[in-house]
Amino acid sequence: MKHSDTISQTKIGRKLRDNIMRLIIAALFITAVPLIVLFSKSYLDNNISQKSVIADQITQQVDLAATSIIIYSKQVASDRVLLNFLASDMTDQNTAKIENRLMEMCGTGPNIKNIMLICEQGDFHTPFMSDEEMHAILDTDWVQNCRSGNYTQYFSSIDREENIFYFCTSLKYNSPSSGLVILVIRADDLMQTILGNANKTFSHYIWLDSNNQTFLEHSFEPKEDLYSRMAATKNYLFFDNYKFHNSDGIFLSSYSDTSHWKFAAFIPYSELLAPLLPLLLVLVVSVVLITVISVTALKPLIHNIVYPIEVLSEHMKNFSYDKVVPVDIHTNDEIEELSSAFHKMSVELKKNIDLLLEEQKKEQKLQYGLRISQINPHFIYNTMNTINYLARKDRTKDIVVINSALIHIMKDSLRINDEAVMDTLETEINITSEYLKIQAYRYEEKIHVYWEIDPALRGRHIPKHIIQPIVENSIVHGFLEDGFEGTKGEAPFIRIRSFTLKQGEGLCIEIEDNGKGIDMKNYLQICEDARHFDASNEYNRGKHIGLANIKWRLAYLLGDSQDFRISPRTPHGTIVTIKLYEDARMPDQTA
Repeated sequence: MKHSDTISQTKIGRKLRDNIMRLIIAALFITAVPLIVLFSKSYLDNNISQKSVIADQITQQVDLAATSIIIYSKQVASDRVLLNFLASDMTDQNTAKIENRLMEMCGTGPNIKNIMLICEQGDFHTPFMSDEEMHAILDTDWVQNCRSGNYTQYFSSIDREENIFYFCTSLKYNSPSSGLVILVIRADDLMQTILGNANKTFSHYIWLDSNNQTFLEHSFEPKEDLYSRMAATKNYLFFDNYKFHNSDGIFLSSYSDTSHWKFAAFIPYSELLAPLLPLLLVLVVSVVLITVISVTALKPLIHNIVYPIEVLSEHMKNFSYDKVVPVDIHTNDEIEELSSAFHKMSVELKKNIDLLLEEQKKEQKLQYGLRISQINPHFIYNTMNTINYLARKDRTKDIVVINSALIHIMKDSLRINDEAVMDTLETEINITSEYLKIQAYRYEEKIHVYWEIDPALRGRHIPKHIIQPIVENSIVHGFLEDGFEGTKGEAPFIRIRSFTLKQGEGLCIEIEDNGKGIDMKNYLQICEDARHFDASNEYNRGKHIGLANIKWRLAYLLGDSQDFRISPRTPHGTIVTIKLYEDARMPDQTA
């Protein structure tokens, strides 16, 4: 089996494949579900809105028919011939003339079957109606209400057996006489309008008259439920258009301002959602196809990402100072840059270690302490493990960030030909920032870092590599050490400040954290270690390369013109203060 095939079957390859699959499925789910919900809601809203408009159009057509009837009733009430007959003496001859005139006017009205005229001169009707039929109509409640003045005009329900309905209006608003005009109207055309348009759109509906009594229904099985719901609402809802829904479907109504009839329809959810099923099927098929294509493309993608990382990780596990072997990675990206930088670092490390072992001068020990403290292979190894973890999570952008930070730190640390022991505050800040980027990925704890740097001091020279080790000490010993019980309600933070001392006496750098805090016994031990600091000692290199190294280097470089102090912070934490006075014995920029 080829080496590339072996790499593809490693744990990181399988994990990356599984995670990518989960990511694809999650992305499809997160994208598809909101689209389905939004599209379905929009479709339902539009469909309901269209049906509501149709319901309004149906009631408008009823309004038009009712309006023509109202106009006709006014013509009857104001007819001059009829009024002249009424103004004459009520003889049998005049009564016959009035009834004949009413009969003539029946032929000119819209579907008018009979006309009744109830006034102070008497009760009149067309010859098509008998007195008994007229008195039966006059005895109804709605006619009595019109007579008492409760109605100015009234449309009765449609009588489905005789296919007629009645209209009643007062004479006093349309003629010199007082009384009522009652029209008996054939409902053929109106029923055709109501049924024809409603049946095309609604499979379940009812019509209610002005007394909220049902006079027309169409396949409306849950009509009692609708009527009980309408009856339970406030009365004003019977004189307006409104919508409501339950678990079965949508109820909507439309009110006729002219006839005072109300159209109420029920639309089951099954009818509303049926047209959506083909679209949902297409969407499901698309999701399946995308998943299949993604799975097919996973294998080469995993190989391209995992192979160079696995090679570099294996090389770093077998790293030895005695034998530096170049890394054969050509990916033309940050992984290749990292491997090249690691190889260069390894070569430079070997040169420096050989040089430091041969030379025992204090100046060379100082250079060793300044450089080797920043390029611990275990730090790089841990960083590469972090990169592997990010690769498993397919966090490519995060890999770029951490690679760039590590390359920046190593490039700064590998300035072997630059023997300067001083550097600008700006450079120190940049190196520390790159270090913090890496640590932010290595540890899950969220530590807030606050920079309070005076811009005017960024160009000032200070001993190099003094800020980053202190920040590292705050993280490792302040927040990550065993026995740390938390910040007790405070958010964990590190604050890095630089400012000018009073009266321009010099520069002050202060690093504060709210971590575990320093034990004063440990501080005294650090001071003692700094007095006898030996960079070539393996124990020192592993344990006291931080604060003791900094205290020793400051004392060596600046003597009494500096002040390095560590103090506890209230209620917990540590404050490290470094003061560099203006009259400091600043060394030459080379060791």
